[in-house]
This record gives sequence, structure tokens and C-alpha cells, in this order.
Amino acid sequence: MKLQSFYIIAILICVYITLAPTIEAYVVAIDLETDGARCRIWAEDSNQNRIAGDSDYHECTQFNKEETFSFQDETYWVHAKVQGSFEEEKIRGPYYDSTSFLIEGELNGWHFDQTS
Repeated sequence: MKLQSFYIIAILICVYITLAPTIEAYVVAIDLETDGARCRIWAEDSNQNRIAGDSDYHECTQFNKEETFSFQDETYWVHAKVQGSFEEEKIRGPYYDSTSFLIEGELNGWHFDQTS
């Protein structure tokens, strides 16, 4: 009896693995090119919950550093903020696919644009 239960469970697991949908993910790539500023970039879902990125500021200098993050495929918005800037945070979206952005400029004159 134990052996029959094992076979049923094994068959159910194989069927589930075969028919279960594949989980896809979106990737956001961001080029950081500001003049000595520190910035933070994060993604939020439609309920304004942070789904990628962190709350820390990072160097966004002219060394063409790239930052990427991945998350489960769902509608999302990308936010950017430059530390010490008088400009408000910039929000782009909604997006339903992988995207790329460029953050560039100076402390109080920075741009956050989609590149693809």
C-alpha cells in the first residue's frame, strides 16, 4: 500500500512540473552617469510596494556604472531620486516588459530617461 501511494504522489508531482506555468521575470538596466551625485533607484508595483532596488543611495558618477534588478513579471513603475537635489523624485511607468534607463546630469539638473 505504501508503494502505491508513492507512485501516485510521484505521478502528480511530474504532472504539476510539466503543466505548471514558467515564472518569467523582468529586468531593469540603469546606466548611472551624473557629476559626482548619489542616487537611489527602485521599482514599485501597482500597489506602491517596493519590489526591487533598495533604500540606500549609491554613487552615480561618470564611470558608466550599470545597475540592474530583476523581479517577477507584473506591472511596475521605476523611481529615481538624487541625494541633496531640490528636484522631486522622478517616476516612469507603467511598464509590462524589461526596460533600460539612463540617469544623467548634475545635482539640481538631472534627467531620468528610458533608453529602450
